[in-house]
Amino acid sequence: MSKKSSEVIEIEIFDQRYPLRLNTPAEQEEILKLAEVVDQRMREIASQTRTVDSLKVAILTALHLAQEAQEGTGGNKRLESAISTGSKKWIKEIDKAL
Repeated sequence: MSKKSSEVIEIEIFDQRYPLRLNTPAEQEEILKLAEVVDQRMREIASQTRTVDSLKVAILTALHLAQEAQEGTGGNKRLESAISTGSKKWIKEIDKAL
């Protein structure tokens, strides 16, 4: 009886490594691209907000990506504008919650 083995890949986001189990080999390329996008966005947000707390950076990144997905946009100018105006407000709210 052989069990169906899933492939495990390792991704790196914001200097942290995460092992992921894939359902299909076809997922690997897509997951690696998505991890690269998330890593890039986290680094942009960290540098523009001067926030070193990785949890805060991750939350801000998630909020920005969710906002872009909801609005159907992906433009960098929009992201830069949102980071410069909205992130400071969100950081204050995150600080209150944590």
